Amino acid sequence: MPNMTLDHVSLLVRSLEASSKFYTEVLGLVPIHNGTEKPNIRWFGIGDVSALHLTEEVFGDTRVKKQTHFALCVDDFDGFVAELKAKGVNFWSWSEKTGEVTGRPDGFRQIYLADPDGYWIEVNDHNRNVA
Repeated sequence: MPNMTLDHVSLLVRSLEASSKFYTEVLGLVPIHNGTEKPNIRWFGIGDVSALHLTEEVFGDTRVKKQTHFALCVDDFDGFVAELKAKGVNFWSWSEKTGEVTGRPDGFRQIYLADPDGYWIEVNDHNRNVA
């Protein structure tokens, strides 16, 4: 079996402007070249090889359970959480406690954010908590 990596995640959004602002200002993603060149689509880089594709379109309700999410990893988890707090961005633990961090069973810390369309994003500490 060949090596496999995640190429991209694609989401439908109601407002390309609001979602782009969230993903750049809250998560720090960087816009990359949109190969489609369509005005209702924007692409953002995630790490070295992955991307997030946003497509603006009119659609119904997007309320989803937290179990349906995509996950990102940060190398400075404490700094990231502090930045969210400074910006007034809400985040939740797995048990949906506002402003709390969850410890995963495998030793990594994590939080959950919701984007402007209600999609859940898990953010994990790149470093295992050995304390």
